[in-house]
Amino acid sequence: MCPLCEEGCVKRRVDLIDQFAELVVGADDPRRLAERTLEVVMSLTNGRSGAVFTRDDDRITLFASRGIDQHVLDAIQTVWDRHREVFEKGETFYVPDRDSDSRLPKRASRIGPSAFAVVPVFSGEDLVALLYVDSLNPHFCSAHDLERMTKFSKIVAKAVTEQQPQRDRAQARAEAWETYLERTPVEDMEREKLLLLLNRNEWNIARVARLMGVTRRTIYLRLQRYNIPRERVPKTRTRAATA
Repeated sequence: MCPLCEEGCVKRRVDLIDQFAELVVGADDPRRLAERTLEVVMSLTNGRSGAVFTRDDDRITLFASRGIDQHVLDAIQTVWDRHREVFEKGETFYVPDRDSDSRLPKRASRIGPSAFAVVPVFSGEDLVALLYVDSLNPHFCSAHDLERMTKFSKIVAKAVTEQQPQRDRAQARAEAWETYLERTPVEDMEREKLLLLLNRNEWNIARVARLMGVTRRTIYLRLQRYNIPRERVPKTRTRAATA
C-alpha cells in the first residue's frame, strides 16, 4: 500500500473511532443515538443517505435520517409493502442495482439511489425498525458491509426501544388532557385560567386584562361571575388565590 493510501486509511479509522466515541457519549438521547449510528454506517459504506424507520403494527414511520428525499420514502414503502416477510425472517433486503432488480417495479426516472440496503432491527424476537442506507453507485455494499450493518442494527434497536417509553408517556399525557377537556365544563376551565393568570401576575388586574385582551371591567365582572374573592397582594410577596 502506498504511503498516501495508508495515511488516508489511518485518518478514516481515527475519524470512525471519534464517531464511535460520540455514539457512547450521546447515548442518553435515543434519536441522536440513531442519527450518529447512521453517520457511522454511511461512513463505512460510502453511503449517500440513511434512515431508521420504526415499525408500528403494519406501518413504518421515519425515526431518524441523514440526507434522504422523497425517492427514499417511496422506495422503503414499496419494499415494506411487498417484502415485509423478508424482514420478519431476519433477512437483509439488498438491491445492488435498482434498474436491473426484478423484485421492484421499474422506476420512471434514474433520479434517486442506484442501490440500497435495508436491514431488519430486532428487539428480542420483535421486529421494531428498519435500517436503510443507499448510494448513487451500484453494488456499493460488499457481504462484509452488510454484515457490519447487521451489527449496527443492535445500536439502532437500543435507540428505538428507549424512545418507546417516552412516546408512551407523551401519549398518556395527551389522553389525560383530552379526558380533562371532555369532562370539564367550559366555565370551570375559564375560571381556572383566570386564577392562574391572576396568581402568576400578583393579582395585577390591568396586566391580566392586557394578557387576555379584555378590559379591566371585564376582569372584575368575571371575578363576580365565577365567585372569586379578590386578593390584594403586597408588592413584597405573592399570595395564592383560593380556588
